[in-house]
Amino acid sequence: MTRIERRPIAIAAALFVCATAAARAEQAPASDANRIEELERRVGELEQADAERAATPSAPWLPEWTQRVRLGGSADVGYFQRGDLTPEDSDAFQVWDARLFVDAELADHVELAGTTAVRNIGATVEWDWVRMGEVENQVGELYVDFQGIGDSDWLGAQVGRFQIPVGEAYLRYSKGYRDNPFISNPVGGPWWWDEGVKLYGHDASSRFGYVASVSNGDTRFNVDANHDPQGTLKLWTDPWPWLHVSVSGMVSGEIGHANDPEPGALWLGETWAMAIGAGNALPNFIDGAPAPDGPNQIARTWFLGGDAIVKPLEGLRVWLGGGRFDIDASGSGPYDRSLYYWIAEVVAEGSLVSPALSPLYLALRANGLTTGDSGRGYLLDYRYWDNAGFNMRNLDEYSAALGVRIGRYVKLRGEYGFRDVGLVRGARAALPAIDDEHWFGVDVGVAF
Repeated sequence: MTRIERRPIAIAAALFVCATAAARAEQAPASDANRIEELERRVGELEQADAERAATPSAPWLPEWTQRVRLGGSADVGYFQRGDLTPEDSDAFQVWDARLFVDAELADHVELAGTTAVRNIGATVEWDWVRMGEVENQVGELYVDFQGIGDSDWLGAQVGRFQIPVGEAYLRYSKGYRDNPFISNPVGGPWWWDEGVKLYGHDASSRFGYVASVSNGDTRFNVDANHDPQGTLKLWTDPWPWLHVSVSGMVSGEIGHANDPEPGALWLGETWAMAIGAGNALPNFIDGAPAPDGPNQIARTWFLGGDAIVKPLEGLRVWLGGGRFDIDASGSGPYDRSLYYWIAEVVAEGSLVSPALSPLYLALRANGLTTGDSGRGYLLDYRYWDNAGFNMRNLDEYSAALGVRIGRYVKLRGEYGFRDVGLVRGARAALPAIDDEHWFGVDVGVAF
């Protein structure tokens, strides 16, 4: 036990002695009264020393700002064995994911005219260093956070670059990757970063809440190609401790220009709204026949999805999610696309079997992304750009992961995945053979 931990115990013990002695004070001799006075004096000294210690920085030789700034990060390294669908992914040891975070407290209980204007102001910066084995070296989240505006639980705001608040999958990226029970992420879960303003809040009991945002609507950093914003709204409720339900919607205006395609901001797994045929030389098959590339400009996109997270037992978590993402091309029906995704995931802790197995967990996930049309495809994962292109009808994946938590900061995971890629009519004869893919990975994750 540290000296700091002993102080409250010493104070409590002295107070108990004082109270006991005081009960006998009337009949106590003068020597007892002196002893009580000495104990009261000692309690006062201990309380004063404890208060001074709380007000003194733990490392007084450091600059003041270090007391308000927290550094964090996570990294995952391991060995990955891939199939043949994505030739650039080799069987090798890899740094799979690495990112750094800086969180700072900037102000507390900001008052205006004698009332609380903002409870707390902070800032977050993320450096997205490595993702899926590729060096990204880019800004992830970077925002100023205003919590409790007007001293209200119903209104907080983040201004800057943040995760697009749609669905539940985006919480697995950035800071959430450290808690991901899998190595991989859902093939269709909505996410990505964008610049803008995010509003959030909840009722006093935290049973109902919302998250909304207005942002640029472009994948690229600090880009708003045509000044049409993207808007999102997520409503959530926790009616019981074992149930979380959310419904999310998103709509954007035009994306790109007639002579300049631009990628939309919202991602489903590893795809996004883009011009059909852009960026590769593969033919595009529509209704069984080759077709030219689609228009560069997208008129509008919209999304609607829902999620339910159920915890029927302590140590058992079930996640069900799904949604629809519509991409309306400019003035050309054959190039409009509707993408549908679904997620079913179960995580079971070892504690369900025995307390001795509590560091272990088993996770199972089935998920998919599809156009829902055997005649009209899309690029459902950008890693298939050069061998399937915009001719993918469905991308389904089934995964099993086994993990062990080693203390608070280290996790060992192994995951096996089976992927099935389906093509639209006419594409299989013209493209290289695409078949089922099996992959395996084992990694060690650290976080601080």
